[in-house]
Amino acid sequence: MKLKKILCTLLAAATAVTMAGALAGCGGGGGANVDVDEIMSREDVENYVYPEQIEIKIPVYDRGNAGQANVTDNYWTKYVQQEFGDKHNIKVTYISIPRKEEVTMFNQLLAGKAENQPDIIFNYDYPTIISFADQGAFQVLDEEMIKKYAPDFYERTKELDEYTYVDGEKLFMAGTRPDAYNFITLVRKDWMDKLGIAEPKSTEEYDDMLRKFRDAKLGGEGTIPATASLGNAYYGAYKYRPYPLSDEDNALYSDLTVAALTWEPVKKQLQHDNMMFNEGLISPEWYLDKDGSKAREAFVSGKAGTYSDYLSKNPDVINTLKQNVPDAEVTILSTYDDPDFGHPTPGRHDNPFGMVSGININCQHPEAIMMYFEWLNDNLFVMQNGIEGVTYNMDGDVPILVDGYEGEERLNYNGNKDMWCLVIEGKDLGDEELNVQAQEKMYAPAGYEWIIRKSYENFQKGKDYLYTDYIFTKPVSSLSTLAGTLLDNWLVHKVDLTNCKPEDFDSIYEAACQDYLAAGYQQVLDEKKQLFDEEQANK
Repeated sequence: MKLKKILCTLLAAATAVTMAGALAGCGGGGGANVDVDEIMSREDVENYVYPEQIEIKIPVYDRGNAGQANVTDNYWTKYVQQEFGDKHNIKVTYISIPRKEEVTMFNQLLAGKAENQPDIIFNYDYPTIISFADQGAFQVLDEEMIKKYAPDFYERTKELDEYTYVDGEKLFMAGTRPDAYNFITLVRKDWMDKLGIAEPKSTEEYDDMLRKFRDAKLGGEGTIPATASLGNAYYGAYKYRPYPLSDEDNALYSDLTVAALTWEPVKKQLQHDNMMFNEGLISPEWYLDKDGSKAREAFVSGKAGTYSDYLSKNPDVINTLKQNVPDAEVTILSTYDDPDFGHPTPGRHDNPFGMVSGININCQHPEAIMMYFEWLNDNLFVMQNGIEGVTYNMDGDVPILVDGYEGEERLNYNGNKDMWCLVIEGKDLGDEELNVQAQEKMYAPAGYEWIIRKSYENFQKGKDYLYTDYIFTKPVSSLSTLAGTLLDNWLVHKVDLTNCKPEDFDSIYEAACQDYLAAGYQQVLDEKKQLFDEEQANK
């Protein structure tokens, strides 16, 4: 299913708006005093030097990871200053954005309750970035200015153009998103071998495998066949969705921001979770694990049979498990054809874009921000890998980061990702096979590269049956105001419905739906339906 088919055709007809005229009409921030004519009259912008030094303020995630350099003051921030800033007489200042508090912090900035506003406001979640736009956070961008000051970035990302307009105005710049294969479910292969369990070919066979894990207690007393945690609003229920899914159902119910409690597929998934709890296939205290840390601990300690997460070298789940249980072996299962569909179970495909960014309405030099995007785009290799022979070595055509390097030149989280994610979400070497090889080396502990390879093969088998979430091109205002309330409400009902007696499920579910709708979900559904109908009418 092509997302373009479900987007409002208003975007295709949108024309570029000059920044001078656009800023005059922008609300919620006043606008910067930008001389568009002067900016567009400059020649040789690649080598342009500001006669007086200017400053740009760039947000960067701070994940609080132990052992990593200060995200706003390190070798690579200094490198950017020397190689980009000094060349143009620009002072590049980085602003720390706590990863788990980004929305709160940006909202405080927009409300004038925090100092030192960054010139860029970003988010991975499209409804969130739309909510910022609804507050008047962004300058309207002149596409011709982007072409002039960031031509290579524009060429890389122009196919994402439709996602950068809101109500006919270009507000965003979107980074590209190469496919990634590192979200996996690890399974204790040594447990399977000891019990003579063949690789499951269906959900039913998978559940039977978990029952055998439970009965054999290979993890000792308190064996946990499958790990589970409280999670957030994302609750896909893909196995129970109709296929193919209608555009309207996708618009109303596919959402990372608010769970679709009242939707029949979600009810069926909750019933399955209820079975898992009542049959002892997940931890009886799963709901106390808010962030997945208890699930990870259960797996690496040897008590759990399965564990789902993004595979990475830090934390190294596999080798931590083997340190605790030397005989432990892991695998991931092959994608199987779902008997209800006759093909792989449908699932979620990531959005075609990565980070979505807008230029703060108060930014005095939008062209300098575009120059920064261009520099990042043109210097991705060094920003992602560092210095050959120091932070990386070449293996054929694939750069391999040096494990455990702790010198001054060390790269921060995921190879400086939080610095270059503005333009791309992962490494792209221009060749699918090279990208797989790079991810094998980037994400997998030594000796387990085959996990990424098998994950890639699973992706190829099922990719034609993956859904991209519907993206509204206008703000769903109720999501901005009700998402937090509905998340709290959903989590309470999720626990109640998972942990209740099976015979009580239907009555508890009915009451939960009524409470959820009254808490604001009906308002969300009504607004989504109205916006969807408007977009369909404009096709």
